[in-house]
Amino acid sequence: MATLTLMLDKRNKKAKEFPLIIRVRHKGIPKNIPLGYKLTPEQWNEDKNQVKASFPNSKRANHKIDEKWAIASKIISDYNTVLKTLTVYEVVDLIHNALIKSVEENTLILKSEPKKIQTFLNVYGTKVIARYQDARRFGMADAMRSAIDLLLKFNSGEDILISKINEIFLEDLESWYLSKDNKPVNKKTSNKSKTIYKKNTLNGLGVRLRSIRRVYNLAIKDTSTELKLDDYPFGKGRYAIKQQRTKKRAANLDIIEQIKEMDIPKESPLWHHKNYFLVNFYMRGMNFMDMAYLKVGSISKGRLKYQRRKTRRGANVKEFDILIPEYVLRLFKYYIKGKSKENLIFPILDDVIHIESEERVHEIYKNRRRNHNRRLNTISKKLNLDIKLTTYVARHTFATAGLYKGISKAEIGDMLGHTNYYTTEAYFADFENEILDKAAEKIFG
Repeated sequence: MATLTLMLDKRNKKAKEFPLIIRVRHKGIPKNIPLGYKLTPEQWNEDKNQVKASFPNSKRANHKIDEKWAIASKIISDYNTVLKTLTVYEVVDLIHNALIKSVEENTLILKSEPKKIQTFLNVYGTKVIARYQDARRFGMADAMRSAIDLLLKFNSGEDILISKINEIFLEDLESWYLSKDNKPVNKKTSNKSKTIYKKNTLNGLGVRLRSIRRVYNLAIKDTSTELKLDDYPFGKGRYAIKQQRTKKRAANLDIIEQIKEMDIPKESPLWHHKNYFLVNFYMRGMNFMDMAYLKVGSISKGRLKYQRRKTRRGANVKEFDILIPEYVLRLFKYYIKGKSKENLIFPILDDVIHIESEERVHEIYKNRRRNHNRRLNTISKKLNLDIKLTTYVARHTFATAGLYKGISKAEIGDMLGHTNYYTTEAYFADFENEILDKAAEKIFG
């Protein structure tokens, strides 16, 4: 007699999620039929043979699982009188064929209905991503891919109609996202390594939802889709993309001097990363990406001329023409020795810039930026600093130092490369209290 069991296939002991299967056992031989779902043990109710509510779209998943279970059970019942003559492989084939037939019949029903235009997030979003990649806007493309992948994961791995992304869907997505842990982080305490899991944040969700909002806006403007302005779920009276204020970290100028005076072997990896951080600071909080792509030809008569890569397209092109401080001039002299005008100043990307595609160079850049931040963290520890150094700390330190010295926000915003007043105001909002506290200390002596 053939038996069926609905269960998780836990043979891969290292996995965190396991395939949901129907195990067919016939004549003592087991065979598995995967159902297309992967779950953690906590998401599966063994007693009720159901997906728990913690699994995204659990009701829909349970409905589909029940349908497949019913089809498999019907095959066993229909062929009961001849099961003795069949092998387990033949029984599994019968169930497979019945499941495929069920899908085909459902497809025929859909095809017989009048054809509707239906715009799916992954299909349409992938086209948008391709346009960004063609325009060499790889950061935008990466952000959009990450956002779409998040929504697909929430939707049980299946594509979703853009019109179904409504306010209720987004509220459910927010609750689900905030309930999940982010990637594990190893922390050392008392010479012991401890793995902790950082919680997902509203800001992390907001970054992704702004990309989804962009796809939605483009789809509404696209006359080849069925999307209308009435479908739009974002904005006043609808779903608002939330943002938490995060404290920007800035080092005081004494720390900058400590970093400058660090005794690090010349030309060692840490020596280079120390130099990159200091150039970031002294060149008006220069963005690390801008620094990585700087060419020798950008230096002329003691000045550095370049365009911000972030705003190098469109109407808001930000161009810099900066007097190079003496300290940075000495570093430049070392790095540009023997190079032509078309060579990069720093050895961050110069080994790949002329031999790899732009998209590949961008991927390598992201890896090397992560490595740079790891090296900066090493510098923090060597100096026993109470602040974790990152590329952003150099930028924030330059900005706050300017405010302490009485330079206007507008002037600092221009030096940072902001293209409008609102960006600068938002940037400094997190520093206001600290600056006012320092001012009060001066008044009261």
